[in-house]
Amino acid sequence: MEANAKSDPSILIAAKVLKDKIPAIATPLIESHPHVAYSETGPARGCIKNGEFRVKSRKLNDDSVIQPTDIGRKSLMRILQKSGFEETPARKAVSFFDKAPENKRVEIAPGLEAVKWSIDRLEVDMEATRVMDPLISTKTAYEFLSCHVGSAIYDDSLRLSQIRESITNKKMNPNVVRVERLSSNKYKPFHGICFEGNDPYAKVQIRLFGWLAFRVHFLHLSIGGPRYVYTHRLDTNKERIDPINDSV
Repeated sequence: MEANAKSDPSILIAAKVLKDKIPAIATPLIESHPHVAYSETGPARGCIKNGEFRVKSRKLNDDSVIQPTDIGRKSLMRILQKSGFEETPARKAVSFFDKAPENKRVEIAPGLEAVKWSIDRLEVDMEATRVMDPLISTKTAYEFLSCHVGSAIYDDSLRLSQIRESITNKKMNPNVVRVERLSSNKYKPFHGICFEGNDPYAKVQIRLFGWLAFRVHFLHLSIGGPRYVYTHRLDTNKERIDPINDSV
């Protein structure tokens, strides 16, 4: 369930803002998401693989085809050989494409042309994003509360069973749990979880990249005993759990 959080637009923006501070986390997070490349031919969607953009193959309205350069080269060879070219003449014809400057249409053979388009800019494909499912925050908050109460989290009471049912069935019950989406005014390289106490019911706040936050309201649940806050520094990869002075 948590893996889907990577597609939340706020997560991707935070990763881009903090990329210089947490490159080991931010770079693969950003690169794993679809991207859009802009060139003279217009926008083209694709992905980043091994640090390089690979366009998604597609056919245009004029029957031309856009492909990654290595695949395009193989396609040219295949077309030439199907047209009757022997392997050596076909390779020689494709060499015109290999040596051609970017953004210049070259004739590989009569009736067969190709262009190596250069990329002017590359952006995260925001159309492919989706807002994080509130069930992810609910599950995380429920697991954090289990660290406070131990085996009591397995109690068969209606209050707990309704929460578990929402998570396992992947269907939010607004009469049991409510998730409030918040934000800070600054990105910082840390994640955190805090049990805020019972006011008038149990609330847990989850903070990601110091900026994006979710307050999970367990509407019919109260938790007794000490409260704790968990912090994970993303720049140093250090974790800590601190008690909150007052008890509830």
